Amino acid sequence: MALLMAKGYRILGHRCRTPFGEVDIAAWKAGVLVIVEVKARRSYDAGAYAVTTTAQQRIARAAQVLAGRWRLGAAPIRFDLIVVGAGWLPKHERGAWYDERFR
Repeated sequence: MALLMAKGYRILGHRCRTPFGEVDIAAWKAGVLVIVEVKARRSYDAGAYAVTTTAQQRIARAAQVLAGRWRLGAAPIRFDLIVVGAGWLPKHERGAWYDERFR
């Protein structure tokens, strides 16, 4: 979370539970709800491939719940990925995947 805060994100919650599952980090920046999936893997590619299409759909449904819970209306939602591993700095990928409902 410190990485995101250093980049100017306001953290709204972490490990946010919804009926569709948990969101690792929810943040706000420049009028956009940013949903961040965090993966610990040996390589960046392994982390990126760990977020399957099924996981993306679950996270998108959870994001809708959170947007409603926090009364964010029609704010755009972006899905980011942070991959962490031993011995290297975390990699933050903005817009790691898209869901047409939130563009």
